Amino acid sequence: MGAFIAPAIGRLVPDRVIGVHVNALVTFPTGDQADMAAMTEGDRRRFAAMNEWQQRSGAYMQIQGTRPQTIAHALTDSPAGLLAWIVEKFQSGPTRPPSCPRTRSTGTGSSPDVSIYWFTATAGSAAHTYYERFNDPAMWAPRERSEVPVARGRLHH
Repeated sequence: MGAFIAPAIGRLVPDRVIGVHVNALVTFPTGDQADMAAMTEGDRRRFAAMNEWQQRSGAYMQIQGTRPQTIAHALTDSPAGLLAWIVEKFQSGPTRPPSCPRTRSTGTGSSPDVSIYWFTATAGSAAHTYYERFNDPAMWAPRERSEVPVARGRLHH
């Protein structure tokens, strides 16, 4: 979420922000032929990797973004389902926490995350944030370039 919020803060109050740092600078090609032609080879590789990720791993985001209430009931009704949902994302994600088990859950690796969602019954409201972003036309509208410097850093394992 910070990759969306931090740049927005820089645009809203540029006189109070000296710079923005994000770990995931979320930008997409416009689809305009000139923009696509201007992409470097590195840009093309990253664009292809993003498309492959969407095809192979984007279901998590798509389900929450299109059917949040369905997944809300499933995750709020079943602690085993919630555990499987969260552990699978941690295992397959690029920033797998060191405490997350690689092949099985011992009940300790992701218990803080699972506990927060389970005891507060907030899997549904978390899923709805995806739905709200998907269905907010302003979310994807072009914005003026910010005068606040923005930098992207990489997470190291």
